[in-house]
Amino acid sequence: MRQVGLIGAECTGKSSVAAALVVELDAIHVPEALRSFVETRGRVPEGADQAGIMSEQRASALMARLDHPDALIIVDPLPLMTAIYSIAYFNDASLLTDAIDDARTYDLIWWCRPDLPWIPDGEQRDGEERRTQVDVLIDQVVRDSGLSVIELRGSVETRMREAIDSLQGRVTPE
Repeated sequence: MRQVGLIGAECTGKSSVAAALVVELDAIHVPEALRSFVETRGRVPEGADQAGIMSEQRASALMARLDHPDALIIVDPLPLMTAIYSIAYFNDASLLTDAIDDARTYDLIWWCRPDLPWIPDGEQRDGEERRTQVDVLIDQVVRDSGLSVIELRGSVETRMREAIDSLQGRVTPE
C-alpha cells in the first residue's frame, strides 16, 4: 500500500499541504470526516459522535485504497486525530488504541506543527490555546506509542517540499 497521512492540531496547514500534494503528486485525497460532519449537521460533534467520525475517516481511507490501488493516497487527517480530539475535548481515551493501530498501517505520517498563524474558521477552530493543547497531546501520543512521524514546519510551500522530500526512497507514486 502507498498511503500517507497527516496529523496536527487545528490550523496547522494539514488540508493546505494535502491539497498541494494531491496536485503535485497526482495523488488521491481522503478529506476530513470531521469537517463533513460539521457541515452536514450544522454543529460540532459531541463525545458520542467521535467513534462514528473516526470510523467514517477509516472507511473513507479504505475505500480510496480499494478504488485506487496503484495511487498514492493522502489521508487528511489520520483517524488518530479523532482519538486525540476525544481526549482533548471529552477526556475520553477509548478510541486511542484502535487509532494507533490504524496509524501503524500507514507508510508515512506527516505531523504539521503549529508554527503557522492561527486563522478562525467558523465552528471548526477553537483558538491558539486549544491548538497548543492538542499539539502537546499529539506529542505525548507519538512518544508513548513509538509512532514514526516526519515533522513539517514553516510555510505551506516549505511543508510541501519537506513532505515530498520525505517520500524519496519510501513511498513514491507511479
